[in-house]
Amino acid sequence: MKKKEDAKNKLLFELVKGARRSDRDLARALRISQPTATRKRTALEKEGLIQEYTVVPNLEKMGYQILAFTFLSFEQPPKPELIETAKKWTRKQPSVMFAADGTGIGMNSIMVSAHRDYSGFSKLLTKLREDWQPNLKNVQSFIICVNRPELLIKQFSFRYLETDE
Repeated sequence: MKKKEDAKNKLLFELVKGARRSDRDLARALRISQPTATRKRTALEKEGLIQEYTVVPNLEKMGYQILAFTFLSFEQPPKPELIETAKKWTRKQPSVMFAADGTGIGMNSIMVSAHRDYSGFSKLLTKLREDWQPNLKNVQSFIICVNRPELLIKQFSFRYLETDE
């Protein structure tokens, strides 16, 4: 069973390096036949190990200046209806790329968003505070200026997930 899991992970990591790669190229990299690579990719999709094929864009070149990690504290424990409302609310916010319940630093939720300027970020926070009272207890943000490449330590990419070794 371990060998089968290793093969799945190897294919996943090859796809993380480049999702547009052909099955022929993947087969070469993994030293398997092209039909086997196709079958394995299809199996990963059916199992839900591949959620989507996407790109990681250069936010600065797209005109964004801010990447914000906003930590939130809501009343606990979260009620199911509150989670459903949060899902609907975040779907309506085009700048929000990720949101989840969690724990740490005295907070219980996180939201990741991208903004063209500070005004856009400020509008999102204002809407958040207005729409979520009285459930929202605390909001703290960590803002990254994406148009300051000299401050970038490591570019965001899933390709670094290659191995844990």
